[in-house]
Amino acid sequence: MFRKLMAAVGVGGAEVETELFTPGVQPGGHAEGVIRLRSGPTRQHIERVAVEFVTRVEREFDDVEDVRDLGFGRLEVRSWFEVAPGEVVEIPFGVRAPMETPITFYNGRHLPGVAVSLRTIVEVSGAVDPRDSDPIGVGALPAQHVVLDAVERLGFQLRSADVEGGWLHNTPQQLPFYQEIEFSGSPRFPRLAQLEVTFVAADHGMSVILEADKRAGLISAGRDVLDALWVDYGSLEHTDWAAELHRRLDALSAR
Repeated sequence: MFRKLMAAVGVGGAEVETELFTPGVQPGGHAEGVIRLRSGPTRQHIERVAVEFVTRVEREFDDVEDVRDLGFGRLEVRSWFEVAPGEVVEIPFGVRAPMETPITFYNGRHLPGVAVSLRTIVEVSGAVDPRDSDPIGVGALPAQHVVLDAVERLGFQLRSADVEGGWLHNTPQQLPFYQEIEFSGSPRFPRLAQLEVTFVAADHGMSVILEADKRAGLISAGRDVLDALWVDYGSLEHTDWAAELHRRLDALSAR
């Protein structure tokens, strides 16, 4: 369905419709579609048409939580053209999802708390910047699936996920946010109340950050404990990931 845009001058306005040919994508994959612009009774001067991915990002400032939609991976698909009265212009596009795009699906399940959409931006000369968003699913990479599956095989239960604004320490991060996937505790690791898994994916491998909430002991306070590892896509099948994560979580429990 075409959606109305504000006219820059005169009476009436252009309308926009974005059709996604790929309702789902993986990080690093391409989302393809077409943007259709239809002019109203006045000639429209279009400054720019772009698409970008959008996700909801949480930040904390002085104990106040700020939640807002943040665009990333923007691609300009056309600029500086006119649409004659009543004319329909079709603009095909293909935009690559950044490797650090938050995933919304794993093992056929939606990750609660995270959503990604593709936003179309049409800048009309002299008008407010109109935007239109269409939801898009982001499936887990094979390496992400393997690690998450190993975590669940160790007895942790998927609880929720979110996207946090900021930068991780000593991690080659490209986007100004990161996704946290939260699991409830496992009976195999009674000293760990919960586990958060963060992926920072790149083209040839990904960083995996494990953050566990360690329960208080008889002589120690509860605290967060961290570990990080690198997963090489090329050697993914040569590692027993459940055993590797078991070893690392045992070490976190003992700290």
